[in-house]
Amino acid sequence: MNSLTYASCVLVILAALTLYLACAHQKLVSSPLPRRLLLIVGILLVIVAEFLLLQFFGSATSIFMLLTTLMLFWTLSPIAFAYFHSQRKKR
Repeated sequence: MNSLTYASCVLVILAALTLYLACAHQKLVSSPLPRRLLLIVGILLVIVAEFLLLQFFGSATSIFMLLTTLMLFWTLSPIAFAYFHSQRKKR
């Protein structure tokens, strides 16, 4: 795999994180965040990541990779954030 492929994976994860932080029910940061800005940045990161993926893979494969990575992050991140938050409270 090419370094641009790894960069697109990093962009997808950053996009998923920014879109997660734009959600009203996120549990990572307790202070209010600029939701509109995070939403715009997250969507732009998804577009750039998809563009990079399209350079190396077909359209169906790149969309599948993008959506799978987003779903994986959005499924596991709330569990991981809650776990680390509870571990921090125990200390």
